[in-house]
Amino acid sequence: MAILVRILMWLAWLAAVGWFWHAGTLGTGAALALAALSLVVFAWPNSIARRRHNELRYVDMGKEPTGYH
Repeated sequence: MAILVRILMWLAWLAAVGWFWHAGTLGTGAALALAALSLVVFAWPNSIARRRHNELRYVDMGKEPTGYH
């Protein structure tokens, strides 16, 4: 659910920037800068959180599975 919300917020951000650019409120450079900023805001923090939870964990291999006898 959180990923879907992030994607929808990112698309809304890009749509708003595109609309402001199309209306003439933003220049091309500002629109491109805001589009690049959207990648930092919506994509980059997620990759940091994912990296933090991917450390190696100990798994006990000495036990037999319960279904095999």
